[in-house]
Amino acid sequence: MVQARRAKVRPVRLIIPLAVAAALLASGSFAAWKLWPDATTAGPQAESSTTAAESQAPSTAVSSPLPSETTNPASAAAQEALEACQAKVKAADEVMKQGKTGVEHWARHIQAQKDSFANKISPEQMKARFKATRLKGPGDLNRYDDALSAYQDLEGSCDEVEGAETVVAAALTDCSKRSKAQQPVMKATAAGMKDWRSHLTFMQRNAVHRAGTPSAAQATWLKQYYAAPKNINAFKNADKNFQAPEC
Repeated sequence: MVQARRAKVRPVRLIIPLAVAAALLASGSFAAWKLWPDATTAGPQAESSTTAAESQAPSTAVSSPLPSETTNPASAAAQEALEACQAKVKAADEVMKQGKTGVEHWARHIQAQKDSFANKISPEQMKARFKATRLKGPGDLNRYDDALSAYQDLEGSCDEVEGAETVVAAALTDCSKRSKAQQPVMKATAAGMKDWRSHLTFMQRNAVHRAGTPSAAQATWLKQYYAAPKNINAFKNADKNFQAPEC
């Protein structure tokens, strides 16, 4: 009896799992490829993100300036005139300030002699007051001369300027009023400082025995003493009555 040959069994079980695994790997690779942010998928998103960030960032671009209006020549000339006027008025204020200090020292010098004549102070006290004011004299003259020189060097005027804007015209008016009010004070200051200068020069000459004999020097001093109140009082009145708007 011939026995039937046993059929050879093929390894089907291994092929099926391998095929399934291959299919899974293929699908996984496809999914990974879909999710992986390569240049194709990431590009639009990155571009969109950058665009959003740029839209939120403040712009640093410099806008072109608008064309400026043409400057009015008359207005510019009025402004320039006002500035020159203000400089002149300010310089005059300084002359008055320095002159006032000098005239006040001269007035104290005269008052010391007056109080001595009235027996209100002793001769020693009079001499002490003479010395205190005399030592301040040179500084008074220097400061006054410097201020006066600076004032005279300026060419400013506070006259009305045609075409001036309202604000500038009003400022010129105020400065003009102040400039005019300064003149009598400056005149009185000049007279008082002239007397103070004359006496300081006399004392310098007397210190080196060039003012004549003692009696001649005393006569010169008394002449200055009796003449001084006129200009001192004129200055005090001018200074007291000075009223003017600011410039």
